[in-house]
Amino acid sequence: MNWNLDFLTIDVGTILFTLINTLLIFLAFKFILFKRVDAILAQRQQEVSTTYSKADDALAAANSDKEKYAEALAGAKDEAAEIITRAEKKARLEGDLIISEAKTVAADVREKAAAATEREKVQARAELQGEISDLAVELAQKIMEKEIDKADHARLIEDFLQEISAEGDKA
Repeated sequence: MNWNLDFLTIDVGTILFTLINTLLIFLAFKFILFKRVDAILAQRQQEVSTTYSKADDALAAANSDKEKYAEALAGAKDEAAEIITRAEKKARLEGDLIISEAKTVAADVREKAAAATEREKVQARAELQGEISDLAVELAQKIMEKEIDKADHARLIEDFLQEISAEGDKA
């Protein structure tokens, strides 16, 4: 087998020409394309850094707000407890005042009722004494009108006592 290897020759001129072309293409890409790519990468890096910075600031603000809200909530709980305590104390005082006033009113009503009862007793006694006096006068008139014997006298006294007890039962 006979192989012809003429096409495998090394030509220094072609190698230099290829290297110069590659170098020129590389420089053209570097100045034209890589500057834009580097600018885009730098811009993206800046945007990412800004986003992270804003996120960190937002997180710090959120933590600060969280602490403020926690303090406000604790203050609100304390204030609510204080308001409840004051309301309970006020309710107790008002309840005591109402009870005291009710006791005073009840005592006044009892005194007035006792006084009214006493007046009614006195009035009833006076009426009863008046009726007894009237009956005694009637009895005396009956005795004076006729002469009575011992049996009539006992019957009149018995009638008189029955009338007195009947009048006493009515009062």
